[in-house]
Amino acid sequence: MQSIISLEKGSWSVDHTPSLTARSMFFYVQSAGYFKCKPRYMTRRKNYNTMLLLYTIKGAGTLKYRNQTYIVESGQGFLIDCMDYQYYSVYKKDKWEFKWLHFNGSESRSYFERIYENKGPVFELSPNSLIPDYMDEIADMIRNRDYRIDIISSCRIVEILTELLLDDYKGYREGFETPIFINKAIEMIEKNYYKDIKLDTLANHVGVSKYHLSRMFKRYTGYSPYEYILNYRLNQSKELLKTTELPIYEIAGRVGFESSSHYIKQFRNQEGITPLKFREYWR
Repeated sequence: MQSIISLEKGSWSVDHTPSLTARSMFFYVQSAGYFKCKPRYMTRRKNYNTMLLLYTIKGAGTLKYRNQTYIVESGQGFLIDCMDYQYYSVYKKDKWEFKWLHFNGSESRSYFERIYENKGPVFELSPNSLIPDYMDEIADMIRNRDYRIDIISSCRIVEILTELLLDDYKGYREGFETPIFINKAIEMIEKNYYKDIKLDTLANHVGVSKYHLSRMFKRYTGYSPYEYILNYRLNQSKELLKTTELPIYEIAGRVGFESSSHYIKQFRNQEGITPLKFREYWR
């Protein structure tokens, strides 16, 4: 690690050591702070087992991460896994004022990778975002030695990660409508789920390339086209399992699986039980 901690008055940081219970069960905070950086400020490091959430208040910073360079301006922030090499500094030797949070635990890394896959490390918050408030709340709890911090901070971290994850689903954001071609693709899937639906066929039907369809379908729905088809078929099969006496092989064929063995395998992968066991729970 190499750092030049060149800060103005009013900067601060606090550390927290979570309980063993928090480490085994929860998302947990490790440290938090508010930095008013002078022009020479920089940090370069890797192999630090923590996630870093940083949000710019004033000025701008430069982030180098996973072979890409980003400018992080006021109202923007970034989320990174500090096991990877990272470099961040004041942009153009000006000033940079930001709040930050180090956290870990539970499914932190899985959340991060999903967010990174959707949008990269840099995000922009809407004026009504609660993320800055949650960061302040967690920092205040550390500073005040609030005994509830492990439980409440875990909740706040989940809410932060959920907002960042949902923000990339354009249909979730006010003022954005799902593109017509995505709706057409969904309609085709739900009307023809029992057939062998190829990605090329789906793309030709809605009039876009299969690469564009795959990328945008996941952005707006959270699923790849294949995942959506699979889940829709499984949902239809559950209804048949609950309401009919049809044998498994017939249900498999009715909802679009090429064999009962493939259906059983996919059902078990998703539900952790076989279709017959699922049926028993509803009888």
